[in-house]
Amino acid sequence: MNNNILKDIKKGENLFIVDLESVSMFNSAGLNAIASDEKRYQKTPFLFLIASLNRNEALKWADENFKYENKIKTGSWMVYKFKNL
Repeated sequence: MNNNILKDIKKGENLFIVDLESVSMFNSAGLNAIASDEKRYQKTPFLFLIASLNRNEALKWADENFKYENKIKTGSWMVYKFKNL
């Protein structure tokens, strides 16, 4: 993930990650299980794999660089809020 964003978000400002849960449904363990099983991998739409990987990596990066505050579910969407301290 590009660390230049760290320079753009000033102390006290928020970072929001918006996720469409119906597309990014796999956590890291689930992705690893699918990647190690050729049949499951072939049956799983690539969009679901990429969206899940992107969400997982974005949340991991945000958690390492910002303070997690909360998440809000609205329909199929999940909005994660982080604060730069």
